[in-house]
Amino acid sequence: MSRSPLQLLDPPLRHGRNARRGGAIALRTPREIDAMRAAGAVVRRALTAAVEACVAGATTAEADAAASQVIEAAGAEPLFLHYPLYRAEQGFPCRTCVSVDDEVVHGIPGARRLVNGDLVTIDCGVRLDGWCADAATTVAVGAATASGRRLLDATRAALDGAIAMIRPGLRWSTIAAEIEAVAEASGLSVVREYVGHGIGRSLHEPPEVPNQVDAGRLAADFTLRRGMTLAIEPIFAAGSPDTVEADDGWTVRTADGAPACHFEETIAVGADGAIVLTR
Repeated sequence: MSRSPLQLLDPPLRHGRNARRGGAIALRTPREIDAMRAAGAVVRRALTAAVEACVAGATTAEADAAASQVIEAAGAEPLFLHYPLYRAEQGFPCRTCVSVDDEVVHGIPGARRLVNGDLVTIDCGVRLDGWCADAATTVAVGAATASGRRLLDATRAALDGAIAMIRPGLRWSTIAAEIEAVAEASGLSVVREYVGHGIGRSLHEPPEVPNQVDAGRLAADFTLRRGMTLAIEPIFAAGSPDTVEADDGWTVRTADGAPACHFEETIAVGADGAIVLTR
């Protein structure tokens, strides 16, 4: 949950939620990575259920409820509910984020009814047996418009391309530059304020995992090492990359009202490439 009360505790870094700058980057053992894969399987099942609920006439609350049933049945902890301090009746009020069209991230599920052509992003994170996983997907309700399909395809391609590049010894900035190039080649923009993050025992761990390269980001660049576990999440917009926060204190929209798209997977850096833990 970016731009949340956690900013009172940490530097104001933003991603699909709030990454934390600084500190050592944990390297996980094969057994720990397997435990994260089990959490990732719950996330994927929850996302699949939520996507199936995204039909014309359904509410965003119904999509959240579908994911919530999967999380509860698995005995997993929903990492978004009551984020960031996890105190009852505080923080984010739902188990998933459901963001529609110009809502970039952190949409609160509710009574909004979906219509054909809507682009719906569902973001979900869980902890299972002490280990976390986090993923997001964007889908079209019914048939996507031509511009919506271009946005979906480019953002998904950016994530898949980033995952394909993962290998020990590579600087993250090399991958971030490729993500940015995909957006530019498609006439889209990278939503700069929101980035990926390390993940493991906690939802948000070092490092910050950006989707673009600039002087500020290069200062926090890092080299991929075997055992790193990262949530990679390109977020593209069809118009301006600038965003605004809604009055609810959570929902983030594009400043110009253009639609946005968000895909995310939790991965581990293996000896020969990425191990995707949320597929």
